[in-house]
Amino acid sequence: MPKGPPRDLGPCEAIFDSVALGPTFGDVSFNSVEETIAVFESHFGKTPVDEIRMGKVISVTVPLTRSSLAQLADVITGATSGVGSLLVDALDVGVSMYDAAKELILKPIVNGVVSTTASEWLYVYKAAPKEDMAIIYNEDSQRVFNVIFASFPDQTSGQASRQWAFGTV
Repeated sequence: MPKGPPRDLGPCEAIFDSVALGPTFGDVSFNSVEETIAVFESHFGKTPVDEIRMGKVISVTVPLTRSSLAQLADVITGATSGVGSLLVDALDVGVSMYDAAKELILKPIVNGVVSTTASEWLYVYKAAPKEDMAIIYNEDSQRVFNVIFASFPDQTSGQASRQWAFGTV
């Protein structure tokens, strides 16, 4: 049986706005959850008679490790990097995440080599990073910088429903 577009197993490289984010450690996960609302009629009690689709919530979690300060600055809101430093300012409250959204591509790594076969890539057209970091200093744990990408419909494409895809786009 042939392999599907995401390959059978293995790690991947995350590319955000055409920039490789660096090595990952742990699970890079793509999650798509369809939200629905149940429809009821009194004579059926609490048994739904239908469900109405209300949209999809898509997120991608990328656990970065050993990334450069410049790579981290690309995905931490309010961050700038300099020579040997990363400066993070307070968040700008009320700023649109969609405006900061860029293309995110997950490329499988097979036998230590990043796939160059676009039909194996997962594309998220408009993804905006949100940091979810707990930097642990101890003798047992490797430091991981979790970044969670929120996905939005691509309103610039002329196809407002376009959100993600496998394969050549």
